[in-house]
Amino acid sequence: MIRMGTMQKKRNTAGMLALGGLGIVFCLCLLGACARYGSAPTGGPVDLAPPVLLSALPPEGDTGVALNGPTEILLNFDEYVVLNATDKIVVSPLLSKVSYMGHLKQVRVTIEDTLLPGKTYSINFNDAIGDLHESTPLSGYTYFFSTGSKVDSGRIDGIVRDAFDLKPVPSASVMFYSQKPEGYPVTALPDYVAVTDTGGYFQCRYMAKGCYYILVSNEESRDYLVDPTQEKLAYSSDCWPTQAYRPPVLFRKRAGVKESDSLVRRANDSLIALERNLNVGDIGHGDRYLYLYQDRVDSVFLKEAKWEKNGEISLAWYYALDLDSLRLEFLPSYSDIEMVKQWESFQADTAQQEDRRRGRRERQEEDMVLPDLTWPSYLRYAYVPQSDPLTAKIYHDNYAISGLRLVLHYRSFSDTADLMTSSGAAAKPDTAAFRLSMNPVSLFFKDSLLLDFNFPVVGVDWEKASILEIHTDEEGFKDTVAVDMAATCLEKVLPNRYCLKYGWKPGCEYSFFVPSACFSDFFGRLMDTAKALVKIPALETYGQVALQLTGLDSGFQYLVQMTSVDGKQVISSRTVLGNGWVEYPYVIPGQVGFVLIRDDNRNGVWDGGYYPAGIQPEKRWFFPKTLQVEADWRIEETWRLP
Repeated sequence: MIRMGTMQKKRNTAGMLALGGLGIVFCLCLLGACARYGSAPTGGPVDLAPPVLLSALPPEGDTGVALNGPTEILLNFDEYVVLNATDKIVVSPLLSKVSYMGHLKQVRVTIEDTLLPGKTYSINFNDAIGDLHESTPLSGYTYFFSTGSKVDSGRIDGIVRDAFDLKPVPSASVMFYSQKPEGYPVTALPDYVAVTDTGGYFQCRYMAKGCYYILVSNEESRDYLVDPTQEKLAYSSDCWPTQAYRPPVLFRKRAGVKESDSLVRRANDSLIALERNLNVGDIGHGDRYLYLYQDRVDSVFLKEAKWEKNGEISLAWYYALDLDSLRLEFLPSYSDIEMVKQWESFQADTAQQEDRRRGRRERQEEDMVLPDLTWPSYLRYAYVPQSDPLTAKIYHDNYAISGLRLVLHYRSFSDTADLMTSSGAAAKPDTAAFRLSMNPVSLFFKDSLLLDFNFPVVGVDWEKASILEIHTDEEGFKDTVAVDMAATCLEKVLPNRYCLKYGWKPGCEYSFFVPSACFSDFFGRLMDTAKALVKIPALETYGQVALQLTGLDSGFQYLVQMTSVDGKQVISSRTVLGNGWVEYPYVIPGQVGFVLIRDDNRNGVWDGGYYPAGIQPEKRWFFPKTLQVEADWRIEETWRLP
């Protein structure tokens, strides 16, 4: 029995060894599978929390900082950090010699400028500091210190919007001046600076108590200078007083507590967001808004001049010009004048040194092709404004010139543009045909038909054209009647645009035949024959819209513009009547929006501001919803202004 038990024990031991071997093989296979499919332990969720500041040296809010540099600031964080986009760091008041360096868990700031006495300085890092692995930024962190005995506690905040579409303006430079800056463009450096966030909100903190004038520029260079020819600007008409500022008490990371960095950051983000939302709400009640617009400088009005093609020059303006005050002057290019002067000097030297030049090969006069300097006396040209008031074109009839000087006189100022053909050789005549286009297939019965030409028109013989009026009855039969051309009225709008006025009948079609003899262009060419078919919709195809406006200031004139949904096209503009009622009796079906304009100068259009004269851009309001206009249907809405 003992032997049998011993044998049984050995047998059980062998079985256990076999099972153990199988288990080891299974574990090895499992580990191999894990290795093959890359399913190693991940170490937990990805750390998306930004770095947490542990300490600063000197500490935040330190006073009595030495004036003479270099001044070093050390910021210590709980993880490895990296610096990105240091150009977005804002130092206020301005310092010119500041460097930043990130190393391991530390950020070092070195200031080499001589600091001003009794000043509080702030360094807004925006999103420049982030963690090394995930690049999660530490948003909105501001370090501050004072060279005086206390930290200034003043602040000014507000919102910057585009004056035309009222959208917030991000990344705009906001400049604060204790004294209103003199001169224009403004070249004086501000006392404090700030930058708007994505919502157009700005806040300048740690300011000395006082009242400050504000200028805003959408510059990219961050030189904090205002150049109205290149940048949009906004300004405060009066100085804004500072308000008391108490920085929120942010939470700090507790040593030895896991995940405290993310918890602390979420708590701090909530505090910062709460503070911003409260300030934005306060701004809405206090009307601390600044409106950005494109200012104008009379002394600099020409933005660009270029030779598009032979006989055609394109111009671009910084702002819309008063065409009655514009005068053009064409002169030979400086290079052509210099070439003629050199030739004349060469001829004089040849006459004086004729004896000395005997036996030498001299340059013959026929080898030198001199430019003609007399062409401005017989040049014909036409100035043609475009649909965009900031652009224009000039057509001229001299194709022999390869370069010219265009002098533009506007009021008491002048701008000069030197133009050369791209090849440097004399230009050739333009081979484009002289054509007419009548674009609209459908025309409102009270509108004029526009005739657009691709070249300026000189000769007109409209009586040679013919128009047929086509009536269609309920059964689809058509009746054609010739229109008396004497009943039509053709008026010149631009050198290359005419408008045709006639009592169009709703529900009818008009067939146009314009032979080539009707128009001749600036170069003496006849127009290509043109045909067009234009339909006048019946009255029942239109809808009606009426607006009742309340809350208007009776001391101003207001305009209501019906626009496309995107606001880029003005469909119709009406002056608001004394009772606040506006009617649009004929509206093409579709979606429309509305813009209200306070027409301060009563010229019937929206105008931007003018900083030298202290004129703010005219105020605009947008109707809070889009209307769907249906055919043969009337919509009445009430627009209550705050």
